[in-house]
Amino acid sequence: MSGLRRLVVGVLVACALSTGSAYAAFYAFESITIDATTGGKGFTASKITPNGQPLMTFAQCRLELAEIRYLWVDPAQTAVTATVGTLLEVGEFLTFVSREEMTNFRAIRTGAVSGQLDCTYKAVQ
Repeated sequence: MSGLRRLVVGVLVACALSTGSAYAAFYAFESITIDATTGGKGFTASKITPNGQPLMTFAQCRLELAEIRYLWVDPAQTAVTATVGTLLEVGEFLTFVSREEMTNFRAIRTGAVSGQLDCTYKAVQ
């Protein structure tokens, strides 16, 4: 390896190590049963606002079992119903990139079978 190539590799490794130690990431997981609750179900507050940990700011969820409808706008303006909201089908993913999206999220099943959202949350401190 040439001297310049070693220098570049060394700088990249040093940057990666310093970047990795500059923050701490926290993760959580939950399975949410999306049933026929009037107004829709949201995330569990203790999961997205864990006691003694940073607030979760990112979530990725995959739908299992049955289709649902969801909204992540201001729930006071529009209520999600079995026919109002964005349709999510089994196997599809939802990604949340802000605290506001997670706080405002509401979902409801579209038929007789409840859906299940498997969600992984992340916070960076």
